Amino acid sequence: MKKIFLLCFIGISILLVGCSSAKDLSSYIDVSFTGMDSMGSASYQIDNTKLIKDIYDYDDEIDFLDEKKQEEIDAMLKSFKIKLDKTEDLSNGDKVKVTISVDENQTKKIKSGEKTVEVKGLEEPVTLTNAEVEKNLVVNFIGADGRGSAKIENIFSNSIGNIVFQIQNDGSLENGEQATIEITEELKNTLSSYGYVLENNFKPKFEVKNLEAVAKTAKEIGNYEDIERMIDESVKRNYRDMFPESNYGSKYEIVLEKIMYRQFYDQSSSDNSIFSYNNSSDNGTLIGIYSIKEYTKDTESKLQRQLTAIHGYSNIILDESNKANVAEITEITNTMDDTYSMESVVKLYEGYGYHEVQ
Repeated sequence: MKKIFLLCFIGISILLVGCSSAKDLSSYIDVSFTGMDSMGSASYQIDNTKLIKDIYDYDDEIDFLDEKKQEEIDAMLKSFKIKLDKTEDLSNGDKVKVTISVDENQTKKIKSGEKTVEVKGLEEPVTLTNAEVEKNLVVNFIGADGRGSAKIENIFSNSIGNIVFQIQNDGSLENGEQATIEITEELKNTLSSYGYVLENNFKPKFEVKNLEAVAKTAKEIGNYEDIERMIDESVKRNYRDMFPESNYGSKYEIVLEKIMYRQFYDQSSSDNSIFSYNNSSDNGTLIGIYSIKEYTKDTESKLQRQLTAIHGYSNIILDESNKANVAEITEITNTMDDTYSMESVVKLYEGYGYHEVQ
């Protein structure tokens, strides 16, 4: 063993058991950093060309590899795994540890190891402030109080003018609350691509106002009795006696079964096509459910048909005195034939979000 050690020490070029010539793979790994300070990313590359040349004294432009040598090189290049302990959200000055694990059953030419690299060269980002966002976003609120939505116009004159900002709880906003920008990974990534980061405690605020007032319950409508009377008149208009002077006409028996109210239209509801109108933005709906019987006007007065009629008004928006402008409410009508029982009709409308007015 002493002789073997001596031969290795004096550099005699003889392949002997116990001589260690494995290369440290970490010296062939280049770690690079991209992105902005505090949001940087790390990646690595291996200089395989230099590694193969140093180990096998091989130049791919002039040397030829036999099949056995090629298989040996392929096995070496598959023998290791590389791991960086941090790859995202990096800042200048951070330390990234590179760990190399080599499967010695596949090769003896390289060895495991590790090294630490300091993060450098990340760009300094521009900080986007609350004040800038509040100044350069024009936010208006539309819809009903409690179901309000934000309409945003971005007037930034730089690259941020292309960004689509969104409001938290959009679609459920209430008058008087402070709406804030929704901070998503998509927003942060988009800002990052333009060289921006959000300031600490980023939370620009916009006061919610001008949303339409819709009564929670029917009895909160200041002129509820007027609208109820309009519903009753509408039904009687549609089912007034036909040819009252003739024995061959028809007469109607009209009975109010239920008055029901729904504050908000639910877009997931399936009733948006059952009425004779189709305006899915309407809120504040008061309806009457009537049983209708049609009789002949002859002496026998036979029952010709019976049905359920639904008449009402939607878009009942309240003013400062909690009254609705009856000139702006929308009339709605629907009928259900006698295959529907009154119980099933009421159950349907309860499923649509209506509640009986007591």
